Amino acid sequence: MPAKRPPNAHEELYWQRVRRITGGLLLVWMLLILGIVLFVPQLHIHVYGVPLTYWLISTVLLISFLGLVICYAWRMDRLESKFKRAVENNRHASGDSHEKQHRGGGQAPF
Repeated sequence: MPAKRPPNAHEELYWQRVRRITGGLLLVWMLLILGIVLFVPQLHIHVYGVPLTYWLISTVLLISFLGLVICYAWRMDRLESKFKRAVENNRHASGDSHEKQHRGGGQAPF
C-alpha cells in the first residue's frame, strides 16, 4: 500500500469547514431535542389527552431532522463546488473502486 501523503493547506481548510458544518448541525439537532424533552413537559399542555411532548417529538423533530439533512446536503454541495480540487483528490483514495459510479450520478458503469 502506498504511503499516504499529508493533506495540503487547501484540503485542511476543506476538512475544517466540513467539521464546522457537521458540528453546527449536530448542535442544532441536540438543542432541538433537549429543548423539547426538557422544557416542553414543564408547560403541562395536553392535546387530545396526550402530552404535547409526544406530538412535538413525533412530528416536529422528524421534520426538523429532514430539514437538517437537506441543509447539510445543500451546504456540502456548495462547499464541494468551492473546494473542487480537495474533493477530487480525496475521491482517488485507495479502496475507492466506484469512481465511474461517482461520476455517473450514481448509475452503474455498464
